[in-house]
Amino acid sequence: MVSLCTGKPVHRVPTKSLTPRMAAVGTIGHGFSGGDVWFWGTGCSNWRNPGKPEAEREPFVPSADSRFHVNATRGPVSERLLGGGSGGTGIYGDPVWLLPRFYDRPVAKKWKIGAVLHLSELANREMEAKPLPELERYLVPDELRDDVHLITTVTPVSIDGLRDKVDEIRACERIVSTSLHGMVIAESYGIPCLYFSPSGRTAGVDVFDLDADPTLDLRLIDLYRGLGRSRLCVYVQPRKEATDWPALMRAIDASWDPIDLQDADALVDALPLEVAPLSARPGETIWEHPLLRSLVLQHDVAQLRRDDKAAALRLSA
Repeated sequence: MVSLCTGKPVHRVPTKSLTPRMAAVGTIGHGFSGGDVWFWGTGCSNWRNPGKPEAEREPFVPSADSRFHVNATRGPVSERLLGGGSGGTGIYGDPVWLLPRFYDRPVAKKWKIGAVLHLSELANREMEAKPLPELERYLVPDELRDDVHLITTVTPVSIDGLRDKVDEIRACERIVSTSLHGMVIAESYGIPCLYFSPSGRTAGVDVFDLDADPTLDLRLIDLYRGLGRSRLCVYVQPRKEATDWPALMRAIDASWDPIDLQDADALVDALPLEVAPLSARPGETIWEHPLLRSLVLQHDVAQLRRDDKAAALRLSA
């Protein structure tokens, strides 16, 4: 998204560094420390180490050796965390929401509903969605296999892989998702969708108070509060109970309320770089653009750290 909006290549550096750098898409803000960091549409966990067992987690606070410049965040929760509790710009939005500005080629619908699984729900990291065996809510009866499509968030590390994953979601008439970006892509492209909540004893539509309900994923609270919502309609489906897929489709049709960024231009203008959006070349889509094709999407993290340390030593010499 940074390259799409600026026309510039991206050079990767470690999150913990003294190199001036920018953070963008994802719940990644809590991982940054050291030096100057500019945040654009970034999400942040309330824990410094969210991957640890709950008893070992520590609250996130910006480190003393960091200078955070909070240009825009995914929502007000991330703004408060990254700003250390002080005020912010009030500019919110996940940059992926801007993708339809760059890519809106029509996609034929193949399935009546797609279910986007979070990584934690997958039995493996293969390219075909295989839920954990205990997640009975993802069982699809034989008679519905042409209508219900399970979508993994595992994606080939390539520009074509990213395009195909977006198109796979767009090929569904409806989406239910436990993946944040499954929701972002569906919402931004106007696909009727609901969050597929595992929290609750009874299957069906429920409405969560985004200011008061602690059981909802904090990332969703952050995203939808940033979109101006105070309540969120979700579909509750217990993990160990089979889903009534036709009932779920009817619920989406009856309950989904379209939404958009409150000020997409403000999000673009908040970029701490000159805005120079890419355009597709004649007869192509944006995915064929040479700049996107040149991006390095996979890195040796250890080598990144060594290179960054060497660069810091050169600067201090």
